[in-house]
Amino acid sequence: MSGRNIRTLGDAEARLLLTLASQGRQVFTTADAQATVGGPRHRANKILARLSDKHWVLRLRRGLYLILPFEAGIEGTYSVHPFRIVPHLATPYAIAYWTALHHYGYTEQIPGIIFVATTAARGSATLTIEELGLTYRFVTLASHKFFGHHRLWIEGQEIAVTDRAKTIIDCLDHPEHCGGVVEAAKGLYESLSGGDISPPLLTEYAGRMQNRAIFKRLGYLAELLNLPVGDEIEHWRTTLSTGYSRLGPLAGDHGPYDSRWQLRLNRTPADLTDWLVH
Repeated sequence: MSGRNIRTLGDAEARLLLTLASQGRQVFTTADAQATVGGPRHRANKILARLSDKHWVLRLRRGLYLILPFEAGIEGTYSVHPFRIVPHLATPYAIAYWTALHHYGYTEQIPGIIFVATTAARGSATLTIEELGLTYRFVTLASHKFFGHHRLWIEGQEIAVTDRAKTIIDCLDHPEHCGGVVEAAKGLYESLSGGDISPPLLTEYAGRMQNRAIFKRLGYLAELLNLPVGDEIEHWRTTLSTGYSRLGPLAGDHGPYDSRWQLRLNRTPADLTDWLVH
């Protein structure tokens, strides 16, 4: 690194960082910087360019920056909890699907992508921040599917995550966003056998989603895994739509038909239960 790029700070640069830090803004926008610096807009842009060049800030996307702390070192090497950035990337939002499954310990797989549910239309469904080694996948939902969230605190930042029941229902709605129907089956098994969620709540949430294929997958997997769902399973049977749905949406049109649950079983029972014996 040249001496020009060493992590020094000019007066204006220091004032901007100290002000933003005092406001708790580790992630900030160009507008935040402009409001702090004052004067012509280009003045704030020049300061941000210098701070980026010296590795005091990292540009996450156009108009959005992350302050890099002292421990980032001269090269600006730094890691941040991947959830902390999400509130600045989409509004509204909730950490969801495979990422939420892993958060609750319902899968041993570590997804390489952070899945985010939102109702906001986005120009791009994926954002990769190479410097942090993070990739975000945004799934845009209809408003009636955007519910069932709870809040947690991570490093002083309040984060929205789908609750346990909504995570399972989301994964049965779109198994392709959780690593496939096998991962959805794991989540269903772990959550119900551990008593984390109630079958009636699964019924309520599935009904609100307006996708009857969820009930088909829910009932079939509950019977296959011998899960304690009580009388709810008969209620699920009364909600089935006509026609056959794929058990795994991306697995193709093959496999036998299950008339009890109106499913095309394109994943075998062995596929769905192999993890139980290994």
